Amino acid sequence: MKKILTFAIALIATVTASAEGWYAGGSVAFNRDITDNETEFIIMPEIGYNLTEKVAIGGVLGYDHAYNNGIKLNLFKVAPYLRYTYFKSGIVNLFVDGGVEFGTGKAKFDGGSSDAANVWGIGIKPGVSLNVSKNVSLIAHIGFLGYQGANDEAKSAGQPEYFGIGLNGNDISIGFYYNF
Repeated sequence: MKKILTFAIALIATVTASAEGWYAGGSVAFNRDITDNETEFIIMPEIGYNLTEKVAIGGVLGYDHAYNNGIKLNLFKVAPYLRYTYFKSGIVNLFVDGGVEFGTGKAKFDGGSSDAANVWGIGIKPGVSLNVSKNVSLIAHIGFLGYQGANDEAKSAGQPEYFGIGLNGNDISIGFYYNF
């Protein structure tokens, strides 16, 4: 038992020592429109690597649940991105993520379910991070500029298809990172 515990501690120390530049965390978003009886909950775990002081690559793998007037849509999403940090001052960083997104799932309505509901997109998301310590950063993405698309099954469940700027509650997420 002692050998296993010693091995586990040595393994964790080795991985942590070689993990410099990596970050992990994620964000959550919750939106509720009482007037139109719509609710959306999103959880997006994230991992990334800082290539330089200003450039990072990363990816998000998450879950999006939306309810729209009796129709439920559950999507699993993947979204790789390239991040450019264009401003640093003290604990504040301003950045922009450029990336693509793909989600797939099913819509459920009146006891039935749809064929595969798919969403996709390409664009940029501006963001801000507050580095509260050497290892912990609070982050927020605010807005979206690009294209969001959806197949007929996803559109029937309320997913939009648009090109342009999004600055509504659906385009704000708050999260944190742990920097290794």
